[in-house]
This record gives sequence, C-alpha cells and structure tokens, in this order.
Amino acid sequence: MLTKTDYKKVRDIVFLKDVMLLSLSAFGGPEMHISLFIKQLVHQKKYISESEVLELNSLCQILPGPSSTQTLTAIAFKIGGPRLAFLALMIWILPATILMTLFVVSTNFVNPHIFKFIGPMAIGFVVMAALQMTKLLQKNTKTIALAIISATAAVFFHSPFLFPIVLILGGVISSYWDRAEQATAQKVGFTIRWANLTLMFLILITVAVVGLYTKTTMPHWSQPIRLFENTYRMGIMVFGGGNVLYTMILTEFVEFKAKHYLTIQEFNTGIGLLQAVPGPTFSIATYANGMAMKNLGYGIAGQVLGCGVGTIAIFLPGTLLIFFVYPIWNRIKQIPVIYRSLKGIIAVSIGLVWAAAILMIIPYLKNQWLTNADQWLSFAVFILTILYLKWIKQPAVFLVLAVVLAGYLMLLMNA
Repeated sequence: MLTKTDYKKVRDIVFLKDVMLLSLSAFGGPEMHISLFIKQLVHQKKYISESEVLELNSLCQILPGPSSTQTLTAIAFKIGGPRLAFLALMIWILPATILMTLFVVSTNFVNPHIFKFIGPMAIGFVVMAALQMTKLLQKNTKTIALAIISATAAVFFHSPFLFPIVLILGGVISSYWDRAEQATAQKVGFTIRWANLTLMFLILITVAVVGLYTKTTMPHWSQPIRLFENTYRMGIMVFGGGNVLYTMILTEFVEFKAKHYLTIQEFNTGIGLLQAVPGPTFSIATYANGMAMKNLGYGIAGQVLGCGVGTIAIFLPGTLLIFFVYPIWNRIKQIPVIYRSLKGIIAVSIGLVWAAAILMIIPYLKNQWLTNADQWLSFAVFILTILYLKWIKQPAVFLVLAVVLAGYLMLLMNA
C-alpha cells in the first residue's frame, strides 16, 4: 500500500513527465503556453484549478522575467514545493535551449544564405507582436503617452541604460494616477524572507565587479562573465515577456556601439529560428550569447559556454523572484499600488516592443530598398508572414521550415 510520501513521489514524477510533454509541444509564445497549461494541467490532469493558474499568471505579469516560465514554476511550487519547482523549470527550458544551442553551432558548418529570408520573416513576427500588444494598452491619454515616449526614447537612444529608467518612471507615474485610491488603501503587514531577493542582487553586483576586474587582467575569461552580467541585468528588468526582451537584446548586443556582439542579420535570424522552437521565448538569450561568443573569436566550446551563460543568466533572476514572492503572494495581492504601477510598466513595455519593430525595419530602409529580386522576395516573405500570422491558424514552425526551405532552394539555384 502506498504511503502518503510514496504517493507524493509518484505524483511529482508524473507531473514532471507532463512538463516534459509541454516543453516539446508549447509553440506560440506565452499566451499559447498558458492555454496549454490550463488544458493539460487543469482540465486533463486536475493538478490545480483554472482560477489558480490565472491568479498565478497575474502574479507573474507584475514581475520581471519570463511570465509563462514563472507561471509554470509557481504551479510546481504550489503542487510540490521548491524542489519540484526547480526540477520543473529545468525540464521546461531544456528542449528550447538545446535547440537554440544547436542553431548557434550549426552556423559554423551551414551556409548562412540558407537563412537569408529568416530576417524578413522575423520582422513580420515582431510587427505582429507589436500590434497584438497594442490591444493590451489602455485607451487613455496617459498610457498612450507613456508608450509613445518610451518607444521614441528607445529608437533614438541606443543605450541599455535607458530601460531601467523608463520602466521605473512608468511605474512611479502610474502609481500616482489615482491618489484617492492610494489614500484609502489599507496597509498590509506580513513577514518577508529576503534571502532570494538579496541573492538576486548580490549575484548582479558580484558578476559586475568580477567582470570589470578581469577585463584587463584576464580578458579571455572576462568576456563570458560580462555577457552573463549583461543578460542577467536584462532578466531583472524585462517586463512584458519575450517581445520586450527582443528590444533589450537588439539595443545592447546589436545597436550599442561599445559592443556590437551581433549583426542585425544574425539577430533577425535568431528571432526567426526561435519561432520553430517550443517552450520559453526567453531562449533567444541562449542564441544571442552563443553568437556573441562566436563573433568575439571563440570556438565551438566557447560558443556552447556562451549559450549556457545566456540560459542561466536570463532565467535565474525570474526564478529567484518567484521563490521570493510566491510565499507572500496572498499578502502582496492586497496592495493596490502594485496594480497601479503595473499600468505604467505595461505601457512602457508596449512602447519598447514598438521600438523593436522600428529598429528592425530601419536597416532595410537605409539601403536602396526593393531594387533587386532578392529584396522583392524578402519583402514578399515579410508580407506573407503578416498574412500567415493573421489568417492561418497553424503553428509558426511550419512557416519557419518553409522559409528555410526557400532559402535553400535559392542557394541551389544560384550555385
């Protein structure tokens, strides 16, 4: 006869198996991920109620980091505690990060012209993401103004230092929009365990100091440390999911003149290939760090190291935040200022996605656009991507495969 402990072990193993199935089938970004969680973990397996999933997702929406990944981690935390949450996180991110690592390594052996149409397709994905996120923008003058200001600032000031400034300002401004509500808000008292939050910032300070110290003394080892710090900092600041992370990587790894870790073509290729990968969209950081190590002159081992650095750095802050916040969530959700500040943060995040779409289009506009057959084909791929995402209700992986095949056929024809 199974004891209570034996039952818990069996349940945890079955739950982790279900997480593995999700990690292999969850295409389409956070919105699709949440619907799959509800379908498989609620309706089919009844681990948790639908209202609980939606409440946990609302918690993750007010935190920086990968919202669907944090939601799954919180679900596992609720079911089996921190150990199960950590194991579920590892299983969830594994397939996506392995595939993105393989994409990076493949660039050493595959003719890059095979991916020539991935860039225009990626722009189509980001443009559609910007349009879809605009629907989340509250239709009032203040939120629209915040979105426009943040988008304009991101386009004109190509600096990673911009993001914390506009996000903090957006939250502070929106928290004072309704002072009457603030005045009547009840104070909520509770005990906070600061260990995970302290650890999160301690890691950031440590890697920043070590990266700066080793920059001149051990430059070969300093580079992955500084990449970790760059990506970890994004993980702390990114509100709004993968689409906002695209903007941060584009600004810090591509546009920021002091670095230029990636070309715009490599960045667009990564965004496009990501659409063929199940699981978290934050795995774009795996690709970006691996390609950065390649462009910095590291071999395949260094590129794989870069992918590992990017993976840990982007997912660790959000995980530490969930482990910090979840135990006190029932108290936090009673604080109205949390939701009021979220309005401004969401508006700023939407503006940053607008900026990503604009920044990805600008390089094409700077050239003599639509003057040869390849440019016309690229434009056609961009338009077809928009139409596919708008009207064809099929996984994006089919579109990615078709675009890669088109690039391969063009390569054969020009051989």
